[in-house]
Amino acid sequence: MHDIRKPYTRSSSNKDLNSRVEQFETRSYEREDYDERENGHVQIPVRRSRRNVNDMDMYPRRRMDDVRREDDFEEEYEEERPNRRTGDINPNTRRPRRDNSMGTWIFIGVIIVFAVVAGLFTYVFDSATVTIVPKYKDITDFNKTISFSKNESDAASVPYIVVTSSSTKSKTLALSESKKVESKASGVVIIYNNYDSSPQKLIKNTRLESTAGKIYRINQSVTVPGKKGDTPGSVEATVYADSNGASYNTPVTDFTIVGFKGTLRESGFYARGKGSIVGGASGNVSSASLSDINAAKDELALELAQEVKANLMKINKEGYIGLYGASEVTYIDNEIEVLNGTTGTYEARATGYLILADASKLAQSVAKNLRDYKDEPVRLGYTETLTYTRRDADKIASSTTLAILVEGKPRVIWVSDNDGIKEIVSGKKRDEFQALMKGVTTIQGAEISFSPLWLSTFPDNNNKIAIVESLPKR
Repeated sequence: MHDIRKPYTRSSSNKDLNSRVEQFETRSYEREDYDERENGHVQIPVRRSRRNVNDMDMYPRRRMDDVRREDDFEEEYEEERPNRRTGDINPNTRRPRRDNSMGTWIFIGVIIVFAVVAGLFTYVFDSATVTIVPKYKDITDFNKTISFSKNESDAASVPYIVVTSSSTKSKTLALSESKKVESKASGVVIIYNNYDSSPQKLIKNTRLESTAGKIYRINQSVTVPGKKGDTPGSVEATVYADSNGASYNTPVTDFTIVGFKGTLRESGFYARGKGSIVGGASGNVSSASLSDINAAKDELALELAQEVKANLMKINKEGYIGLYGASEVTYIDNEIEVLNGTTGTYEARATGYLILADASKLAQSVAKNLRDYKDEPVRLGYTETLTYTRRDADKIASSTTLAILVEGKPRVIWVSDNDGIKEIVSGKKRDEFQALMKGVTTIQGAEISFSPLWLSTFPDNNNKIAIVESLPKR
């Protein structure tokens, strides 16, 4: 196969080509044998060496204009190179050199941007996250009666507060019976002592007079506390009308104490109705039957209980645990008014009472059953497994101390000082972390992660250190 780069070196006309080249060069010598210079000297021509066709480059060079069009930028030339045959320097033999300055500056700019971004991440946006596993203990069979008290200074009890939720429903009944009724109106009043700081006892049947001039009596002895500063002492009491009849039924009104009239205590002691005084009747009246009243009572009581308990379940307060199972619901209604024919609409009002126990104190009370507990701050997990049972005799509204049975499968979790952990690791090396964490007794393990990943030192700014808690599930 012929060499495609020198297609004529093996051609049959190779000798003819050599002879024509020789003739061409001979004619050139004849024209250039003598070169007369301005000074009249004659230069003896030097016969040039004959070129061999076999050494000739059969492919033409591209012109400089073509190079300019291809490069499409300002050309700079490399140093001139001499002609290979004669040694002369031909300006047209200079080759264009591309200008790489733009690419160099872009490369340098990228390096600078990368360095700036890396510096920002390292010294401005640096952060660390410490993931801790707190010390914890699962209790599978907790069963203990715990004392709860409204008095926060009672160290032997868990402090609590009470929240309430109320709802009212009514039902219209048919007046199906006619009967003769003789009854006294009654209601609740609040008696105030704005006289002095000494308590005042009022005996049973003490008379109170309304603004309408009607006389009512308290059904049992009460003691009105003395006032504290500008705040009068007060106590609730139930009053009954002095006689039968609907004329004693009255909306909320004020009362004076008949026995103090004409004394210095007259203006210092007074009472105000907590609600309407109702139930008074006399004579023949049409009323609902007792069976209809009882049916309405059962129906509304069930609806009210469900509604009130649902409302209590929605109550949450930070730092407290709701003892939902120990809640209490009380009812008041107008049964007497319906029986006496005063009204044909039965109305009931339910009030729910919920105990909110101090969460940390309750957790400590539970943790005291653990052998390795040493009065450290703890909290409870899986509180939804706990149940609370209150004795029916203990009324939340009127009690200040309650004994409640607590049962379930809680988890006791030791509370860590997150700010203290941040202070411990602040500015420390990555390699020091595990040794530092061994001194924190409230955790079982810890891991760290840095941002950016190449950091090896915790930030000096504690705000750049986050503490995340991770607990295994049961």
